[in-house]
Amino acid sequence: MGMSMAEEFALLDEEEQQAIIDALEPEVLKQMARGDWWFVARPEQIPPDGVWTVFLYLAGRGAGKTRSGAEWMVERAERYPLDSSGFPAERLVMAYSLSDARLVCIEGPSGILRVLERKGYEEVKDFYKGDPYLKYHYVKSPKPHITLLETGTRIFFSGSEIDAARGLNLADVWMDEPIKWADAHQVWREGIRPALRADLIDDKPRAFVTTTPRPIRLLQEWVKRYSDGDPAISLVRGSTFDNKINLSEDFLQDITQMYAGTALGRQELYGELLDAIDGALFSFHAIDSNRVEIGPERVAHRTVGVDPGLTGAEDGDEMGVVVACRSSEDHIYVLADETTRLAGRDAALHAWRVFEKYGADTLVYESNLGKAWMHQVFVDAFRELQQAGLFPKDIANLPLAPVFSNQGKKLRAEPVAMRYSQGRVHHIGRFDELEKQMLGFDPITSKQSPDRLDALVHACRHLIEGERRKVRILSPLGRRIDSLSHEGI
Repeated sequence: MGMSMAEEFALLDEEEQQAIIDALEPEVLKQMARGDWWFVARPEQIPPDGVWTVFLYLAGRGAGKTRSGAEWMVERAERYPLDSSGFPAERLVMAYSLSDARLVCIEGPSGILRVLERKGYEEVKDFYKGDPYLKYHYVKSPKPHITLLETGTRIFFSGSEIDAARGLNLADVWMDEPIKWADAHQVWREGIRPALRADLIDDKPRAFVTTTPRPIRLLQEWVKRYSDGDPAISLVRGSTFDNKINLSEDFLQDITQMYAGTALGRQELYGELLDAIDGALFSFHAIDSNRVEIGPERVAHRTVGVDPGLTGAEDGDEMGVVVACRSSEDHIYVLADETTRLAGRDAALHAWRVFEKYGADTLVYESNLGKAWMHQVFVDAFRELQQAGLFPKDIANLPLAPVFSNQGKKLRAEPVAMRYSQGRVHHIGRFDELEKQMLGFDPITSKQSPDRLDALVHACRHLIEGERRKVRILSPLGRRIDSLSHEGI
């Protein structure tokens, strides 16, 4: 993408820079010095003119999406403070959760409060009766919002609940990271879009969407409409590296090493919308279309899958810990991702506590090669927790199921991937890090060890194998008498 005016200015020699400085008004120089948005923004960070209703800024991690959204929201509030009836306009910032909206979009280092402070605004209390010019009032509860006192225009902020926009007459909305929302499509259709209706003077209500792309239904629909030439949708993509001037060298080196040459890097760094990565076993559609909010009424088997890490160092392997169950209809439900960065005794204690927390009946773990030593560690940790009273002391045979496999990761994961494609595996809620590993794992080219994915595969394979241990009892005439299920440990 293009450079900001600040970046272009920095490339000039001293004589050229001085000539420009001498020709500018003092107020313009002041704006440049304090980093006003017109000077430091890259072209793709500023929504274009036009008739669009939705502007999609699909960009990689650290590309400057939050700053773009905050600057746009404040500029809109200043430029269109009133509706056509003269009433103060209402605007909304919606993020995944209220805490995300407050800590990132409002109070964060690139948030709305930082923009207001740079512009010279001062926060005052609600009983303030003085000059309202460049003053704002910040209310954190019960309905969080910022009021620009000179015009009375208000910027509300909320989590991604369907009813968050109900009762508002919105002039604009900033939707931050809708890929994280439970159901962005429903929130948009039933919540935001009906509220985006204020009658503005010389303009229309608009939505600015800032997100790293993932193939959720709402983004797919918008991107298709844009591709079909719908003028109501505008789109621009951005890269992490477009903003490298504001990012640390360590971060850039780490993510380059992590994602370089991978399809997932096209999504996470370059803002491409991918459904299924070439060579990957899992697709977002297979995961998201079968997602549920609650688990099954009848559970036949509940297990904890563990992929032990070789180290527990801060920069070492994680120990994948995933909890899943099988329903009486032989559907698998992923209950939790309790992955942690621990090793040895601490890791084993954590796994057993998760086992007890979710009422599991089996702990499945990989015991190949260098991880075989974990068996005794799990045994010792269980006995320790028995002495502490977490488990009954009369348990002699531990509910441990080691996985000894000479198959590669692809062969081990294929039966699980097939169940996903059949709609027989359901995630209860969202597991962002686990799902990222699932979507990004190419068994041929992936460089990272997918600890969470391995734990998921161990748990699901164990549950699938349990289906084969069902016994059907028939009468001598071949009539079914009963059905029993033996779940060996």
